[in-house]
Amino acid sequence: MPTKQPDHDRATERSLSAAVDRGTRVAVAGSLAISLLLLALLGWFTLVSQPTIVLYERGLLALQDGHAAMLDQETGLRGFLTTGDLSYLQPYTAGRGELARANGRMLGITSDPRLTRSVVTVQLTQQLWTDNWAMPAASGEQSTPSSTTARDDFLRAGKVEFDRYRAAQLDAVRLTRDSLHQARKRQQIALSGALGTALLVAGITVAVSVRRRNALRRDVIAPVDALLQGLDDVSQGRLEGKVCSPGPRELLDVIDGFNQMTGALLVASTAAAEREELIANQAMRLQGVLSMVREIGGSLNLKYVLISIAEAASSISGIERVVVWLVGENQTSVEPRWDSVDGATVTSSAIDLGVGVVGRAAKYGRASHGNSLGDETGASLAVPLVVGARIIGVLELALTAGQQLPDDQIEVIETLSIHAATAIEAARLHEGASHASEHDALTRLPNRRRLEADLISECERSLRYARPLSFLMLDLDHFKAINDTYGHARGDDVLQEVAALISELLRTTDTAYRYGGEEIAVIVRESNSAAAQVLAERLRSRIQATFSGPGETGVTASIGIASMPADAATPQALVAAADAAMYLAKHQGRNRVVVASAPKVLVNHQRISD
Repeated sequence: MPTKQPDHDRATERSLSAAVDRGTRVAVAGSLAISLLLLALLGWFTLVSQPTIVLYERGLLALQDGHAAMLDQETGLRGFLTTGDLSYLQPYTAGRGELARANGRMLGITSDPRLTRSVVTVQLTQQLWTDNWAMPAASGEQSTPSSTTARDDFLRAGKVEFDRYRAAQLDAVRLTRDSLHQARKRQQIALSGALGTALLVAGITVAVSVRRRNALRRDVIAPVDALLQGLDDVSQGRLEGKVCSPGPRELLDVIDGFNQMTGALLVASTAAAEREELIANQAMRLQGVLSMVREIGGSLNLKYVLISIAEAASSISGIERVVVWLVGENQTSVEPRWDSVDGATVTSSAIDLGVGVVGRAAKYGRASHGNSLGDETGASLAVPLVVGARIIGVLELALTAGQQLPDDQIEVIETLSIHAATAIEAARLHEGASHASEHDALTRLPNRRRLEADLISECERSLRYARPLSFLMLDLDHFKAINDTYGHARGDDVLQEVAALISELLRTTDTAYRYGGEEIAVIVRESNSAAAQVLAERLRSRIQATFSGPGETGVTASIGIASMPADAATPQALVAAADAAMYLAKHQGRNRVVVASAPKVLVNHQRISD
C-alpha cells in the first residue's frame, strides 16, 4: 500500500521539551473534554436503551390484545356450538381480525432468541387451535353433532387446544416482563455508572492536573486525547473520521500510522458488511422459497398453488405484481392464470410462444428481460417454469422503469421456479384426474358419482332451509332401435347432441348428469314441481323438434319429475320417485312429462306410438 502523505504541517512541529510549557494549560481543558465525553456516553445509553423498553412494552400489550382476541373467538364459537345461533360468530370473526393485528405487532419486538421462540410458539398454538378446532366449529360441521357426547368431546378437545395456547401465552408474557424488567435495570445501571464515572474521572483529572502540572509540561494532551478518541471510535465501529492534532514529531508519526490503520480497517469493514448483508438477504430469500415449498407441499388445489407462488415471488423480490402464465393445451401459447394484482381476473391475453419476453422464456426455457405483461408497455423479468425437460409456464415479475434485479436475487427466483413448476404440474395432474373421475367421457356431463354427492348436499340444504328442490329423470325413447338401425357411433352422436341441447337450455343454477345408458338426470335448484314441469316440457319439445326432421332418428324423451318435500324426504326416495314417474311416462306412450305427485299425466303433444 503506498504511503499516505501526513495531514500535518511539519513546519509547526515542536520537540517534547518545547511543549512542556503548554502542559499545565491543557490539563484542565483535557479534564473538561473527558467529562463531556462521559456525559455524551450517558446520553447515548439513554437513547439506546429506551427504545428497547418501548418495544418490550408494546410486545406485552400485543400479547394481551392477542389473548383478548382469542377469548372472543372461543366464547363466540362455544356460544354458536351450544345454541346454533349464527350471531355468535360475529365476535369470532372480529376476534380473528384483532388476533392477526396483535400477532403482527408481536413479531419483531426483540432480537432475543428465547423471547422470539416463545412468541412463535404462541402463534403456532394459536394456529393449531384455529385449524383443529375453531375452523371446523365455525364451518358448521359441529353445529349439529350426532349426539350430546360428540359435542361435549368436541368442546373438550377445543379446551385442551386452548389451554395449550394459554400456557404458551403465559410463558411469553412472563419472558417479556422479565426482559422488560432487565432492560429497565440495565438502563438504571448505565445511567448511574456513566454519571458516577464521569464525576470520578473529572475530579481525578483535575486533581492530577493540579498536582502534576510541573511534571506535565509537555504538549502531549491534545494528540493523546485525539488518539484516545480515535481508539474509542474504532472500538465503537466508527472508522470514517481521522485523528488530526498538533504535537511533537514522535506523536505525529503515531497519528499518521493510526490514520492509515483506520483507513484500511474501514475498507475491510465495509467489504465485510456488504458480504454479510448479501448473505443475510440471500438466506432470507431462500427461507422464502422454503416457506413456499412447505406451504404448497401438501396442496393439490391449483388456484391455491398459483396464489402461493405469486406471493412468494413478490415477497422474495420486493416486486408487487407477479403473473403466473401456463402453457395452453395447444402447446403454442401461454395463458395468464393468476395475477397478484388482478387475481384470477387477469387482463392480459394469451401470448404465442416466442413472442415478447414471456413468449421467449416459454419457448427457449431461459430467463428473459423485456417488455411485460403482454401489452408491451413496461419492463419485466420472465422466468420459465420447467418440469424435467418440459416448459409448463412462465413466472413474470413486473419491474419499474430502469429496475434491474441483482444476479443473486434472480438465482433465488429461478430456484423458486423449479419448485413452483413441480407443484403446479402435480396440481394440474390432480385436477385433470379429479375431473375425469367425476365426468362422463362421451357427453362431458358430470357422472352418476358426482350426482350422488351433489344430490345429498342439495337435499340436506332443501330440508334445512325449507327451500324447493326438483329432480328430473330423462330417458331417450327407442334408443336401442337407433343403435340397431344406425349403429352405435350414431347412438353416441345422439347422446352427445342431447347432452349439449340440455346444457344449453338449463339455467346456470341447474345441473345435468349422465345417469347411465341413455338416461340423463337433472337437479333443478330453487324450483318447485310446477317450475320443473315447465323446464321438462321445454326439454322434451326441443328434443322432439331437433330429431324429427327428414333423415333424423325420431328420438324423443320421456321425463319423470319429483320434488322435495312433496314427493320424497331423502335423496334415494327423490331419485326413486322421479324414476317411477319416468317409467309411467314410458308406459303411457313415451314422449311426455309425468309429475310424481300429479293425479294424471299432463302433456301437450300428440302421442308417439311404439
